This record gives sequence, C-alpha cells and structure tokens, in this order.
Amino acid sequence: MVRSFFVIVSALALGLMTPAAIGGELALRTGEPIVNLAGRWAGDGRIVPAYGPSEHFKCVITYFPSQDGSQVKQNLRCRGASHHFDAATQLQIAGAEVTGNWVDNVYSQSGTVRGTLTDSGFDVLLSGRYFEARMLVVSSNCEQSVTVIPERKDELKELAAVVKKC
Repeated sequence: MVRSFFVIVSALALGLMTPAAIGGELALRTGEPIVNLAGRWAGDGRIVPAYGPSEHFKCVITYFPSQDGSQVKQNLRCRGASHHFDAATQLQIAGAEVTGNWVDNVYSQSGTVRGTLTDSGFDVLLSGRYFEARMLVVSSNCEQSVTVIPERKDELKELAAVVKKC
C-alpha cells in the first residue's frame, strides 16, 4: 500500500503542479500561464508519514506546454533518502477544467487527474487503483507550492513541496 501511495504522490506532484501559474480569468482564456510553465523547476519537499519521522526530498519538474496552453506534458523526478519518484503527466485545460492522466515509471501504475483552475493555481483530485488524494497548488511566476492530502491517512498524512524556476 505504501508503494501505491508513492506512485500516486509522484503523479500528484507531477500532473497537478502543471496549471499552477494561473492568475485570473483573462489568463484562463489566453493559456499564457500554462505556456509560462515551460522549462525546468527545482526545489525541496517533505513527506509526512502516518507514523515515524518526516522525510525531505529534492525534486526537478520539467514542463512542455502546447503553444496555445491547452495541453501540458510534465516530467517529475524526486529523490529522498528512502524514496524516489519518476513520473509523467499529460493534462488538458479547457476553460477552468483540468483533466488528464499520470503514469509512474518506477512502480508501473497510472491514474487520472480531474479538477479546476483557481485564481492562484488549481484544486484537483488524483485517482488511481489504490489511491485517491486532493492536491492544492498555489503559484506565482517563479514559485509553486503543492500540498497533497490523501483521502486515507493510514500510510501518509501529507506531501508538500515548493519548486522554483527563477
């Protein structure tokens, strides 16, 4: 079960950070915030397990948005002392709706992403065979803050990360 949690966390951090730089209704119409995600983002995160000490990790996220901002591909690689993630996400953005899929390259699992864009990021539900979690993303042009809260807290209480591009 812990394994499937980390698989989904990979997808979460990955697929859900994508539309984070959204700011306002005009941006939602133009796709500019999604296009501005292009490139490499790096930073630190923390996993809070249900039992035991928290673990810190480092992440690199690379975004590949479409020219019009209606789609984005994302690659995520994170490494800590005892866990590592390698995942890919493909998202579609239509107005304020975010949908998509994620794939974990370490544990060969996958799932869906569904949610909405907000004024400062997005609020999405990550689903997979063994995991469901809510992900909240708050973003500016240079920084993204991501919090993942699983529905079941028997193995993990929270995943939080901050990545920067500037």
